[in-house]
Amino acid sequence: MRFFTRKAWRGALYPGMVVAAAAITLGIGWMTWTAGTRLFIAEVETRTQALLSVQTATLERHLDKFRLLPPLLALRPDIQSLIGTRDRAQGERVAAVVAGMSGAQEVAFLDDTGNLIASSYMEPRYRAPAAQWFASIPLTDAFQGRLGRAYRPGAFDGAPGSYLFASGVRNGVSVAGAVMVRVGLAEVEQAWALSKGPLVAIDAGGRIVATNRADWRGKTFSQVLASAGRLSSGARATLEAASGEEAVRVGLRDGSVQEPHVMMARRLPVLDWRIVAFSNATDARSQAMKATAIAVLVCLLLSGIGWVAIERRQLAMRRMREDRLAALRLERRVRSRTKELSAANRRLAEEVREREAAEAELRNMQADLVQAAKMATLGQMSAALSHEFNQPLAAIRSNAENARQFLERGNPERTLAGLDRIIAMVERMAEISRVLKGFSRRAGTEFRSTPLKPAIDEAVMLLSPRLKQSGATLSVRHADGPLEAMAGHVRLEQVILNLLANAIDAVGERDGGAVWLSTRAQDGCAVIEVEDNGPGVAPELLSRVFDPFFTTKDIGKGLGLGLSIAYKIVHDFSGTLSVGAGARGGALFIVRLPRADQVRDAAQ
Repeated sequence: MRFFTRKAWRGALYPGMVVAAAAITLGIGWMTWTAGTRLFIAEVETRTQALLSVQTATLERHLDKFRLLPPLLALRPDIQSLIGTRDRAQGERVAAVVAGMSGAQEVAFLDDTGNLIASSYMEPRYRAPAAQWFASIPLTDAFQGRLGRAYRPGAFDGAPGSYLFASGVRNGVSVAGAVMVRVGLAEVEQAWALSKGPLVAIDAGGRIVATNRADWRGKTFSQVLASAGRLSSGARATLEAASGEEAVRVGLRDGSVQEPHVMMARRLPVLDWRIVAFSNATDARSQAMKATAIAVLVCLLLSGIGWVAIERRQLAMRRMREDRLAALRLERRVRSRTKELSAANRRLAEEVREREAAEAELRNMQADLVQAAKMATLGQMSAALSHEFNQPLAAIRSNAENARQFLERGNPERTLAGLDRIIAMVERMAEISRVLKGFSRRAGTEFRSTPLKPAIDEAVMLLSPRLKQSGATLSVRHADGPLEAMAGHVRLEQVILNLLANAIDAVGERDGGAVWLSTRAQDGCAVIEVEDNGPGVAPELLSRVFDPFFTTKDIGKGLGLGLSIAYKIVHDFSGTLSVGAGARGGALFIVRLPRADQVRDAAQ
């Protein structure tokens, strides 16, 4: 007993397929979004950790340059003497020299009561009073025989702060005074300014002592977090503690826009500071969204292909059933001669239509193959020219690193020479890019007065990597004076490129392989000749050279469309393209195009 007919099964199958495809697409989209978000956020966290390591090292190196300066200065006899004599004039001169040579923001000498003897800072109004010096932590530690260190805010609101190092100066066993060095943090903030995300250094009290965000300077970290927005209590507690390198996702406002960020922190035990780095995670979510969209589109495409395949199968089965029924009907009509002839005529007409459709499809496939051959040529040239970009890029990086070293060593002449070489290589890469962009542009059907030399030069530039690879030589000889033809620049360049490529393939990698290209004016025509010293073209093949898909190359090395395309383009220019034997034993291709000046004179 049949409960469901074939039609009922088919009617229930299609909705089920749609539901299953939708469920699979949604599942794959959700998994792609989840995995992509984790992957791209992990990349952001890796970059943030690397940024944190580099900028933390920058701060440590900056402070380490001055850490040992006060103890070394405290051992100098002249400094011990001037502190003992309280010679202010001599102290200011020595402090100015030390500050100038070391790069310190201020060098100061103090007596054993904390009073200022001399300083390299020329603005007295910005100096701290003696009471503040004596009460400061670094001076107290220095008098006790330790290296004093402490942070000092800027002289006015919004100014970068500085870090103090102090060491006691002993006169025998007693402390006679102290040497204090003040290091500005502006240089560190300038280095941090190259980072896109916010960077902050926080002291033990939660105050921001250094940052690349001017509006955060002088605030506490809690005040900055107050503007973060979307933060859970656990995330806010982790941010406020900032005791490890565990990544925390936060939302920071930039004006009225709130963007997701990844925050990581590192503690500096010696300074009792924390370095906190933020990295924008907007791009990570965008990339995850793009990956999800691609996955969904692929699923939809596969679902569509499956749907079409099932439909075609159903159509084929339906046609088979119809054919069987038609055969049965035809057997019943076999007795009627007229009906048999009518059926035969109908089958014949159907075959004619099918063959006409097949012929039209064949023509379309041939046109597609011609276009595919052109695109393949562009792809081969792009792959070959990638080497022409990689070498200048490597040289640019090497010259840039050398210029940086010369600049650090104070050698501006060699630095400028390296920069000049970088500019020259960038200009060459720009010229290659311009030629590639012009050649890849879809050519129009119109033609105008076109100079031959630029088209030849650009074709030679595009083929130069291929010439180097084959080992063949190319000699170009232009006509005396300017020579212009009625053509199109891009299509004429394609003709020259196809002829030169064919000649290079003909000479192969043989020793002494050479190609010659020359132009001249003759009988009102612009003539282009391309000759090689290869094996040439056999006489019985001359009539087939320009046929589509005819080639004598090995399988996989050519489609046989280059010369056919060149022949058609030249014909569209009202010109001729012929082939023959060259004087050097190879093939000789001659292109004749109407000269532009002759066409203008005839029109006038």
